[in-house]
Amino acid sequence: MSTILVPTDFSKNATAALHYAIMLCKQMESDLIVFHCSHISAYALSAATTEEQMNLLLKEDEEHKMEKLQEQVDKAYKHHEMKVPESTRLVVSYNAMFIEKTLEIAKESKVTLIVMGTHGASGITKFFFGSNTSVMISKSDIPVMAIPESQQYEGIDDIVFASDLQSFSFELTQLMPFAQATKSTINVLYMDYHMDPDGTKIKAAQEIIDKMPYKKIKLQVQPATLETSLVSQVKKYLSTHKLQCLVMFTRERTLWDRLFLKGSKTEDMSEALNTPLLSFRKG
Repeated sequence: MSTILVPTDFSKNATAALHYAIMLCKQMESDLIVFHCSHISAYALSAATTEEQMNLLLKEDEEHKMEKLQEQVDKAYKHHEMKVPESTRLVVSYNAMFIEKTLEIAKESKVTLIVMGTHGASGITKFFFGSNTSVMISKSDIPVMAIPESQQYEGIDDIVFASDLQSFSFELTQLMPFAQATKSTINVLYMDYHMDPDGTKIKAAQEIIDKMPYKKIKLQVQPATLETSLVSQVKKYLSTHKLQCLVMFTRERTLWDRLFLKGSKTEDMSEALNTPLLSFRKG
């Protein structure tokens, strides 16, 4: 993971993500890009009667936002008693399409991870159903890490990767660069509904793990029951384990689709997910 990008709109949750990303870059020895997608309302632009006036308006807005971005970054590094590294880039670009422009910047800069803020537990419904972060997760080929507003960086050395073991080898390979960069143990969490009586899927997953050159991988098989919501069972597991990062893969009808779309209580989802969430989109 050589370059991390943080989009910011200067809100509290974006600032929390920036603080988290700064420390994550330090741990992973990565470069940082901080990006602000500027947008001027149509009402403000209507004041410009010529193309020259419009260009001047956009230039002034960009300069103002760059000053504000520099101030935010300087303040964040100062908080951590760090100097802003020379490799840190600040980018401001006017565009009404935030998601598309962010991904364009990320691809041009060969970004390997996008870090974004969420509103934390209280905003979990918005997070999964319509927020910029959820849309970014659905559209981005680049891994996205969502940071709750209340999250304080404590380092990462222990990852919980919840998997239904479908396409397990592919998923594990995708996760490996992040695990290696953070030197983390990967705890593969499989909720067992006893639909594989011979344990074929579990045996196959263990064989894949045994063949991996990275040895800090553990398969955790947890008995599951249809009588209790999956989110409650996952939450119970998480409550008894040190958790610094939760990993998911987005694809049609995965464990996570069932977890979030099956009508579980919002408060259950909030408690289970009040932690950094690293998402990969399965191709």
